[in-house]
Amino acid sequence: MIEPKADVALAELPGYLLRRAASVMMTEFATRLAPLDLRISELTVLFVAGSDDQLTSSDIGQVAGIKRANMPKLLDPLEQQGLIRREPLDGRRSAIILTDKGQTRLNEARKVITEFEADLLATVPARHRNHLVPALDALRNYGKG
Repeated sequence: MIEPKADVALAELPGYLLRRAASVMMTEFATRLAPLDLRISELTVLFVAGSDDQLTSSDIGQVAGIKRANMPKLLDPLEQQGLIRREPLDGRRSAIILTDKGQTRLNEARKVITEFEADLLATVPARHRNHLVPALDALRNYGKG
């Protein structure tokens, strides 16, 4: 059994709380995406690719914080499912383009995102909701500058 003092001590550590909150949130979000046959990382690729038809895999990785070496593992299954296609931009680069099927899946996922985000914010006391996103964005940029 966990000692109450240990739990109280951990609850005073912002980094610990952020990690635990992220873990709980990601597990719930992944569960909600499962009926769409999408993992969070795949949805991230579709989301970013759907924002611009000139983005390369390198661009998408940079925006999403995905290492270059991991991009083929994400793109290949999406391409095999017919959710994306590669379209040459020049002699050596290709844009990652959402197919109609990919756009439909992204639209379905947006509905899941909207509901999930509303449920997530509902767990935060009302007086803190307007501060949550700016605070998280500041933490996202921690160590960058």
